[in-house]
Amino acid sequence: MELEKLKAGWSILNEQLAKSEMLNKRIIKEMITNRTQSAYERLFRFDLFGLILVLGICVMFPVLAATGKIVLKPLSFALLEGSIVIGFFMQLFFISLLLRFDMEKKKIYELTKLVLAYKLWMKRNTVIGSWIGMAALIAFLFIEKAQLVGNWEVRLAGVFILASVIMFFQTRFYLKNIRAIEKGLAELKEFEEEPDQNRSA
Repeated sequence: MELEKLKAGWSILNEQLAKSEMLNKRIIKEMITNRTQSAYERLFRFDLFGLILVLGICVMFPVLAATGKIVLKPLSFALLEGSIVIGFFMQLFFISLLLRFDMEKKKIYELTKLVLAYKLWMKRNTVIGSWIGMAALIAFLFIEKAQLVGNWEVRLAGVFILASVIMFFQTRFYLKNIRAIEKGLAELKEFEEEPDQNRSA
């Protein structure tokens, strides 16, 4: 009888431990999911803000030129507006990638592929966008040189320094949140692989 009671006690204890372990795993998984989702939402809000900002500039620039509040040569206007339009479509592309990131409906490997694609295009955008912006600005300054006040070279250097600082912090923000998402997805993948490992054991 004592042996049976002891076995029953061990059985109850094992069940409680198993339930406790499952609960702890579920809590940890929810924490990782929430942390990953938060990093994703920060990226989405940032890119959405960028899209709205670029769209606003893209619309306001022709309005200001048409009303005579800014006077530019046609080639200068085309260069600046063209670079703004390119920036708008780049932001639109990033938003389209992020809109496909759904942690409830997509599998981990699908989300990982999306993040890798986003990271790759973000790096390309940093390089391509920088060169496009600098080329457009330099061309604008040379075309409008006669209309500019003296020391425009100093102003150009100032613009480059400011742009470099903004780009540094922007890239840092992107990489920080991308790493957080990658880390979260890697940890969630381990949770998915655990049942298979237990079965093989």
